[in-house]
Amino acid sequence: MGPEQFHVEVLKLLLQIATVDGSVARSEIEHIMDTARGMSVPLPELAALTRCLQNGEPLPPPNMGILRTNPTAVIKEAKALITSDGTVHAAEIELLRQIREMLGVIN
Repeated sequence: MGPEQFHVEVLKLLLQIATVDGSVARSEIEHIMDTARGMSVPLPELAALTRCLQNGEPLPPPNMGILRTNPTAVIKEAKALITSDGTVHAAEIELLRQIREMLGVIN
């Protein structure tokens, strides 16, 4: 598994976080797109995920096994997204707690 696959899985997770509060703010979309560009997520992968979001289709779940290879980076990206729209919702805090648990991150 290369860094490319890890980045795709991080992106899937960020999309899950962005949609957890029932609405996706423009700032969240921009943050996700900037993150995807910064991580060089392959365009076909990005396009497929974006289509799901635009069409209201279920998003593919991230592969937690791959994300566990670098939990610190995952948590950092998740926190950055959660705070990007200037509002932190209870659902986002709960999801972050669940992500930490799934990744085996204690603090």
